[in-house]
Amino acid sequence: MLAAAKINLDLLITGRKDDGYHLLDSFVVFADVGDELTAELSDGLSLEISGPFSGDLQGSDDNLIIKAARLLCNEAGVPADIKFHLIKNLPVSSGIGGGSADAAAALKLTIEKLSLNVDEDKLNEIALKLGADVPVCLKSTACIMSGIGEEISEINLKSPAYLLLVNPGVSVSTEEVFKHSHNLRSAFDEKRQIYTDEINFTFILDQLKESRNSLQLAACDIEVKITEVINEISQTEDVLISRMSGSGATCFGLYKTKESCQKAAKKIKDSHKKWWIVDSQFH
Repeated sequence: MLAAAKINLDLLITGRKDDGYHLLDSFVVFADVGDELTAELSDGLSLEISGPFSGDLQGSDDNLIIKAARLLCNEAGVPADIKFHLIKNLPVSSGIGGGSADAAAALKLTIEKLSLNVDEDKLNEIALKLGADVPVCLKSTACIMSGIGEEISEINLKSPAYLLLVNPGVSVSTEEVFKHSHNLRSAFDEKRQIYTDEINFTFILDQLKESRNSLQLAACDIEVKITEVINEISQTEDVLISRMSGSGATCFGLYKTKESCQKAAKKIKDSHKKWWIVDSQFH
């Protein structure tokens, strides 16, 4: 099962709850690249990890895949007798929801392999306990995400668009980025009001030009390579938007055609052999 990369095309911070959780408003899309997760019935719960970024992860109790399966099985009152194998293709702690997408895939596979009957509301409740991005990764489709991640309005994209994803081989702490962003912020962003079902590429582009990623400045202060990546992408031909996703450090360029996206990927790869660079289509 593909655990697709989640991209925040923008990320507005509209408030903060008493418990410390931030309220967000974000256009979210999913790329056609991601981690790969498979599962089989087994005696007990376990996880094997391989792939290009496997060295950055452990198959321990702290892994969200293990946490997801255990939490779901506890709720269902059944033993978590399932063995997972993860091919880790996405950089770790990189702002594209790799761990959350893995957790969402683990929930789906656990339900499938153990033939569990879990209604959608309960599943979303479990997902939110695992992390703010897990409910949207369960949907794995273009949407507007708000609240602390529990308010999801699916959108039907009328035309394709393409994303160049670039990570310079660094990770940043989400907690640290939010904390620094709080210190820099003078006011919260206003939540959007969108009253149309006709969400085409032009509409999204117009929205993005009027918004931003409100965590980007803080992340760039913490890790200077993020600024370098954004600048590199912004200098590619036909790029429409160059921005950071989530809390970083992965950044993206938005393009109208596949050819433009592939050309941009080649240009940056030629200069930065060690960076993680992937061209993709989003949905």
